[in-house]
Amino acid sequence: MMDIKAGNFNLGKSISIHILLIFVLSLLLLIPKLFFDFVLSDRQMMLDSALHSITDSWAHEQLIAPPVLAFKGQKTVFTDSDPKNWQKQDVTLFLLPEDVAVTAKLKGEERKRGIYNATLYRAQIDMKGSFDLGKLKESVRSLGIESLRLVDSTPLLYFFLSDAAGIEEVQKLEVNEQSLKAKPGAIKLSNLDSFMAHFDDDLKETVHFDCSYTVRGSLSFAFRALADSAKLNVEGLNLNPGFKGRFLPSKREVQDKTFTANYMLTSLASGYTDLYLDDIPDFNNDIMIDIQDSSQHYTFIERLSKYALLFIGMTFVTILAFELVSGKLISLVQYVTIGAALLLFYLVLLSLSEHLSFTLSYSCAAFLMSVLIALYMKAAFKSYKKGITVFLVLVALYIILYTIVNAQTYALLLGTGLLVLMLCIVMYITRHIGEEKTL
Repeated sequence: MMDIKAGNFNLGKSISIHILLIFVLSLLLLIPKLFFDFVLSDRQMMLDSALHSITDSWAHEQLIAPPVLAFKGQKTVFTDSDPKNWQKQDVTLFLLPEDVAVTAKLKGEERKRGIYNATLYRAQIDMKGSFDLGKLKESVRSLGIESLRLVDSTPLLYFFLSDAAGIEEVQKLEVNEQSLKAKPGAIKLSNLDSFMAHFDDDLKETVHFDCSYTVRGSLSFAFRALADSAKLNVEGLNLNPGFKGRFLPSKREVQDKTFTANYMLTSLASGYTDLYLDDIPDFNNDIMIDIQDSSQHYTFIERLSKYALLFIGMTFVTILAFELVSGKLISLVQYVTIGAALLLFYLVLLSLSEHLSFTLSYSCAAFLMSVLIALYMKAAFKSYKKGITVFLVLVALYIILYTIVNAQTYALLLGTGLLVLMLCIVMYITRHIGEEKTL
C-alpha cells in the first residue's frame, strides 16, 4: 500500500496513472469472463443432451390437429397446347371440418437424468365436430380445377399429430355414431404423423365425428386449428405453462402448478380454407404452450454475465473513492484479487443454481462474495468501518443487478441509469486530478 501524502512526486499524475491502470485492468478481466461463458454454454449443451435422451424414449414436442377427410381423385392435365394430348393424374383432396371442439387435459410428471430434470406430460384429447360434404363441389371449383372427379366417395379420416410414437391409446373413434378402428396413417402431411380410420358405408351430407385418445409429449404442447371454427380448452396439472404461438388464449387462469386456457379461432383469423389439394400449408403453430422451465436459471445467468464489466467498474469506482478519501492507494494486485472474486461470483451462482432455486443461489453467491471482498478491504484499509461500507455497497449493487435482470422491460433503462451514476462518481472523484496539491 502506498501513502498518497508521502514522497515528492506529482500527485495528480500518480492518481491519473492509477486510474488508467484500473480501467485497463477492468477490460482485461473480461478475458477470464470469456472462460465462464464457455462453461455456461457447455452446461446448457449438457442440459439439452439430457433432455433429448429422456424425450427420445418418451415423446417429443407434441402438436395435434382436428381430423381431415382425405378423398382420392383424378384431374386431367394437358401436356401441351394440343387438347388431344392429356393424361390423368392422381390427387388427394383434404376437406377440413366445419367446426370442432377439443378438450386437452395435460398431466405433468418429472424424469431425471443426472442433475437435470425433464418435464413430461400425458394428454387426454377429446374431439368432437362435423364436416359439411355439401360444400365439397363448391370447394373443388374454388381450387380452379374443373376437370376433377372423385374416385371413391368414402374417404379416409386422418388425425394428424407431430409424434405418433407418443400415442398410447385411442379409446373412442366414431363417425356418425359408427365405431371405427384406428389404424396407422398411410401418409404424412407437413411433416406430421397420423392415424386414420376407414369406413365402408357412403357418407351423408353431414359427417359427425367423436374421438378420444391419450398421447404423450414433452417440452411443449401445440395445436393447429384446421377447421372453419375451432374451440380448444386446455387444462394442466403439475405444469408451469408459457403461452406462445400465433394466438394467445381468450381466457386463462394460472395457479401453482395448475392452469386452464380457452381458445376460440375461426378460419378468418387462422387463414385456413375448406379444401386443399395434396397438402395443407405448414403455418406456424396456431397455439403453443411451453411446459419446460428447467433451463430458466441458465437464461438469467447469461443475462447477468452481460453486466459483468458494469459491475466490475462500479465496484472499482467504489474502492477508488475510498482510496482518495483515506489518502492511500492500494496495490493493483489487490484490484486483481477483487476482480477475480467478482468473476467467481458467476461460477458459484452457476454451481448452486443447478441444485437450488435461482433466487436462493443468487442470494448465497452474492452474500459470500460481498463478505469476502469486505473482509479483504477491511484488511487493506485497516478499517472495520470501510469494510462494512464496502459490504453494504456490494449488497446494494447485487440487489440492483438482480432487479435489472428480472425487469426485462426496464433493463436497458436501469442499466443506463447505473452507467450515468458511475460516470458521475468518476467525474466527481477525478475533478481535481492535475492540480498541484496534496490531499
